[in-house]
Amino acid sequence: MLKTEKPAFGVTSEKEAAKDSDEIAKEAGCRPVWRGVYASIGAPFELSRLTEAAGTPFLTVQPKELGSEVEQKSWSLAAVAAGKRDAQFRAVADTVVEYGDLVVIRYAPEMNGNWSPWAAGVNGNTPGQYVKAWRHVVDLFRKAGATNVLWLWAPNIARGATVKGISQFWPGDDYVDLVGFTGYGVGSSVFGFEPSASETFDPTMKLLAPYKKKPVILAETGVAGAHKADWIASLGPWLREHPNVIGMIWTQAPPPHSSADWRFDDTPGNLKAFKKSLVPYLGCLPGD
Repeated sequence: MLKTEKPAFGVTSEKEAAKDSDEIAKEAGCRPVWRGVYASIGAPFELSRLTEAAGTPFLTVQPKELGSEVEQKSWSLAAVAAGKRDAQFRAVADTVVEYGDLVVIRYAPEMNGNWSPWAAGVNGNTPGQYVKAWRHVVDLFRKAGATNVLWLWAPNIARGATVKGISQFWPGDDYVDLVGFTGYGVGSSVFGFEPSASETFDPTMKLLAPYKKKPVILAETGVAGAHKADWIASLGPWLREHPNVIGMIWTQAPPPHSSADWRFDDTPGNLKAFKKSLVPYLGCLPGD
């Protein structure tokens, strides 16, 4: 299991993993434990994506073709649950088995939003079909021998979601190892100003209360806006108040690779806040 004394620190970045890990360790004093990796199942997935991750691969499996098109009816939840995409899933499962070491799979995340082909209300999808598709994919991986996988169920935070509630998407205790969410701190006119991590995360943490036996991961996070350093400063204390949160994956890819500049090191002031307020609370790989 992914139990650490401190919440594990991970990143997603467009940079080459090993060099990026060295750079972050040097500037922040915390070498990432996990590395975010993305796979669109409609495209080939190479073993090197896992072996070169420079940490435990945190693999987001997206049941879709490459690209940002949302309307992909051939990738509907009903099609996945019926086994029409089993060959593509089995190829990824075989790669994970070949890798051999631990892989955390965040399958079809943010299902309570309307921006992905697997989301409720898109391509005729329903929450019930999401549950069936999830179980089908997990069963397929298990039959393929992928016993080195921990399955992470991760909706979007309540703010920004287009579907109210998350319980209707729950696949069941036997099909989920970890729970979490996508959630970014903001200080802009789009969502308004959230002065702290508590204001950003607490409403969704309440929604996760029924699954309290499962460890929690901030599966995709960062912060943008004028009050970025203040928000970063609040996250360390928030983590200490929530010992069930065992890790986080920070988005270190600037635009155009992401929708905003969520990085913790985009300015000297933000990096200073990260090093002072977060690094003492985080689990890092040795050698920093």
